[in-house]
Amino acid sequence: MKRLVLALMFVLSLLNVAPALADSTNYAITNVGIDGQSTDATVYVERGHPVSVEVYFEGTGETTDVNLKTWIGGYEYETVQTSSEMFDVEDGVSYKKTLELTLPEDLIAEQDYTLYVELYDDMDSEQWSSTIRVSKERHLLAIQDILVEDAEAGEYTTATVRLENMGDKKEEDVKVTISIPELGVEKSTFLDELTNDEIDNEDEESSGDVAVTFQIPEDAVAGEYQVDVKVTYNNGYDTLEESTSIAVDAVVVGETQDGSAVTVDVTSDADASAEDGSDFSTALKLGFGILAVLIIILALILIVRR
Repeated sequence: MKRLVLALMFVLSLLNVAPALADSTNYAITNVGIDGQSTDATVYVERGHPVSVEVYFEGTGETTDVNLKTWIGGYEYETVQTSSEMFDVEDGVSYKKTLELTLPEDLIAEQDYTLYVELYDDMDSEQWSSTIRVSKERHLLAIQDILVEDAEAGEYTTATVRLENMGDKKEEDVKVTISIPELGVEKSTFLDELTNDEIDNEDEESSGDVAVTFQIPEDAVAGEYQVDVKVTYNNGYDTLEESTSIAVDAVVVGETQDGSAVTVDVTSDADASAEDGSDFSTALKLGFGILAVLIIILALILIVRR
């Protein structure tokens, strides 16, 4: 019998299979609530929002370094989970801990997911599961991307904002505002509509690009500036904001010792090389002109002496 156990352990080590955690004798989950609702039935939750998971448990023994986590599966891009810090459990004591699980905005709506809760330490664990159904929020837009063209002082540039309707309602007259607070720039435009249910071969789209063109002030100093994007929708009741940056090449203005202004154009290496070449050519021509004048003067002196 001992040889059989040793052989089994050897096979498991080759397969790199870790033994499962056993049910704990030191704690037991007694109840779980989701957003204040009982988990006896399916609970509706909204994507893009935090879900409050209240876990009730009792200590049935003494143990340390216990952790609590909750998660859902079935999301394509990442693991949707959150966990608590470690804590100790005492025998005969009741506990409640609350975790906030944020659901992604693009989680598939009108679909059931299993929400798992696990209370565990390095030896034992206790699990609980319940069903949640994800619904769309009535009004929800998302900024998918922001593209801003770098520019020089005095030039016009364009910021392109890509929006997507993640909500349950069509959004109309969506206002997009671009601002650069440090430069005093602010410009707005409107997107007519974003549908909530895109249909093939139809004109309505659930996503769209908004282009905002604005001018960089002529006296802007060269550097990186924060660009703020604000989207207002649902008749002005909802907004979302994100930021990016823009690089500005500018005219540098300084002062001489006597206080008079001096302006220095910021040029590229190619422009500088061309300017240096032009200065050298001018100097060369001037040198030849002086040499020609000296030759003529020398010739006149020789003629006079004869």
